[in-house]
Amino acid sequence: MSRLALVPLFLAALVMAQQGPVKKTPETIKAEIETDVIRARLDLASSQRRLAALTQALELRKLEAEAALRAARADAAAAPADAEQTKLKLEAALANAKAAVASADKDRARAELEVQARLANAELSVEYAKVSSVAQIARLQTKAADIASGAKVSYPKDPLIDGVLHISDRRIPFNGRVDDKLSDFVCSRIAFYNAIDSEAPIFIVIDRSPGGSVMSGYMMLQAMETSKAPVYVVVKGYAASMAAIITTLAKRSFVYPNTIVLHHQASVGLSGNVTQLQEQLKWSKVWCERIFVKVAARIGTTVDEFVAQMYKGTSTGDWKVLGDEAGRRKWVTDVVDRMAEDSLFNATAVPPVQAEPNPDGFNAGKTQDGRVRQPLPLLGPCDLWWMYDPTVEFVLR
Repeated sequence: MSRLALVPLFLAALVMAQQGPVKKTPETIKAEIETDVIRARLDLASSQRRLAALTQALELRKLEAEAALRAARADAAAAPADAEQTKLKLEAALANAKAAVASADKDRARAELEVQARLANAELSVEYAKVSSVAQIARLQTKAADIASGAKVSYPKDPLIDGVLHISDRRIPFNGRVDDKLSDFVCSRIAFYNAIDSEAPIFIVIDRSPGGSVMSGYMMLQAMETSKAPVYVVVKGYAASMAAIITTLAKRSFVYPNTIVLHHQASVGLSGNVTQLQEQLKWSKVWCERIFVKVAARIGTTVDEFVAQMYKGTSTGDWKVLGDEAGRRKWVTDVVDRMAEDSLFNATAVPPVQAEPNPDGFNAGKTQDGRVRQPLPLLGPCDLWWMYDPTVEFVLR
């Protein structure tokens, strides 16, 4: 039943109430009951609507509270990350500042080391003139090397790199006649370089040498053989006689293709009666063969065969060959086209040769064939000359 249908019933009920007690009919009672039911249903619907609205409001508040809680938790979680990022930025800035300070300190320290190295090298040059002890010189050299460690030169065990021979500052100049002065210098330098480093190669560099004293050359050979550090011989121009023997007997020897190497028999000056001459000749032969047998063994032949080859090569027995042929004949171990001087410091040079006295008033001019007449100094006991220079007439005293 609709609401519009109930209106006449309400009006009828009001009229009857004003007219006095009216006996209710069953239809009237039924209408009243239906009216009460409708009113109750309307009240129920209204209550349900209010409950639904209240439920929605509560759910909205719940959602708002949960959203606020999530936002608070997100803020709380983001706070440590922001703090950590800020901390990392500060640490990075501090590290950069420290790196800049360290770089500046390093540059200053390097400059100070360079100044100290120059000063140490200058002091070392002065001390070389005053100190003769190999051990003291080695200590000074080590001190200079420690100060200048930033520029320490490398010493490869094999100095032949890509066909180029690299000669380090461990070089010993070997020029002119082989005598006691040159022998003392070479032997002391070998000992000196061994005191600094017993593994890095030592280079004996010969520009030009005609050879000389057998005894002096033998002392150099012994120093080379007993050296812990390998001793290599480099011949750039010319090596003859005793200098050639030293070259051939070196552990390694390096020459240019056009370097000249000359081997020959030793020269002997004898005096006295026949018996004395025989004794001197016998002694000289024994002394020379003890050295020359090593040369023959190194090139793979005997002394007699080697001597025969000398006179087969030239009538005078002064057998000279160029560097590339010397390599093929095993007179040298290596033939190179390029040599690089990698020295950082200048090696001590051989003292200048002073004019030798001439007490006998010997004429040291030129001979008729244009050779320079040069008197040789007196040899020590049991010594003899092993040298060759066609431009000089050597005169024994």
